Amino acid sequence: MNRLLAAICFLAWSAPAMSRDLTILMLSRAEDPFYAASVADDGVARPAPPRPRAGAALAVRDVRAIGRATGLEIRLESRELAADADVAQAVRDAGPAVAVIGDLAGSDLLAAAKAAAGMLAVFNIRDDTDALRRAACGTSLFHVPASTTGQTDALAQFVVRHNWKNVLLLTGPLEADRVLASAFVVSAKKFGARIVADKPFVMGNDPRRREQNSVALMSYAEEFDVAFVADTAHDFGRAVPYALARPRPVIGTVGLMAGDWDPLADRFGAPQVNNRFAKFAGRPMTPADWAAWVAVHAVVEAVARKSAADAAGIVQRLQDGSVQLDVSKGMAASFRSWDHQLRQPVILRTADAVIDYAPIEGFLHQVTTLDTLGLGAVDMPCKPAR
Repeated sequence: MNRLLAAICFLAWSAPAMSRDLTILMLSRAEDPFYAASVADDGVARPAPPRPRAGAALAVRDVRAIGRATGLEIRLESRELAADADVAQAVRDAGPAVAVIGDLAGSDLLAAAKAAAGMLAVFNIRDDTDALRRAACGTSLFHVPASTTGQTDALAQFVVRHNWKNVLLLTGPLEADRVLASAFVVSAKKFGARIVADKPFVMGNDPRRREQNSVALMSYAEEFDVAFVADTAHDFGRAVPYALARPRPVIGTVGLMAGDWDPLADRFGAPQVNNRFAKFAGRPMTPADWAAWVAVHAVVEAVARKSAADAAGIVQRLQDGSVQLDVSKGMAASFRSWDHQLRQPVILRTADAVIDYAPIEGFLHQVTTLDTLGLGAVDMPCKPAR
């Protein structure tokens, strides 16, 4: 945002005499399971997470000065689809909107991207799976959250930098757990860590399966520097740091975790963003709020500074990497051409503190150290858009 504000004086002289609307459509679904309260396997109830419209609304307020200087009337339109509504049709009916923010599941995002036909930017603000990035290759779907591989790369860099190179892997019973564990295995090999054992965890207290449901027994015979926990449902991982047979650091879905945003971030302008959001919405800023905030800024940057004249022009500016964004994480962010992933620092945090930011110092890349995190062009099934 700071870069955009710095451009106001330069842009003001060329502002059109009559303002034009810049409408951004935010799509969501009613009765979305993602926003349902849940109960863990051990009976612990979890409240429903808040919807992230407030993040986009704050961004619209943040860029009002830019809109005035450039003759843009920036509007946010929200549309909640019925549970059985056709998301592709909703995108085709987007009307005057120049971009869509999708607060949607991966399958809906993919359908929306295909309906956009490369002429309308669709922003993914909550799905971090590598599978969606591969499936959407060649579409105009832009991913704000760091991918699963980007997150595991960040954690692998951290443990290697601290010389915690021998890793015990504890993997939960869900498919998402296995996907996360597999991603970390690849990341560990990439940066020089070693998986000493991969132990599948089974929920329950069956004494006949103690070697699969007792963390102490699972970790007793192994020599390791750090334990990686893949427990996406957060069922067994909470107890792992205090149940290991040896006192060791824990990373993954508990302990040291990788993510896009944290309301406790205290550097690079993050406190100002978090404080503005808390005052605006009356609650802490979630990663999805932050992602929606980034999506609005990306659209405005493409139009105000990169002269995108229409929806197709916004897509072009985003995918050619020319849109540079201040996302309050210390390095300018931009979208990669090959997977439309936002290249960005990844926050490494615990439940109550930000510990570090990846890329970690010492890990190099021929173009930008941000590209040490996440999928490379060789990992994608299609060629980068030009």
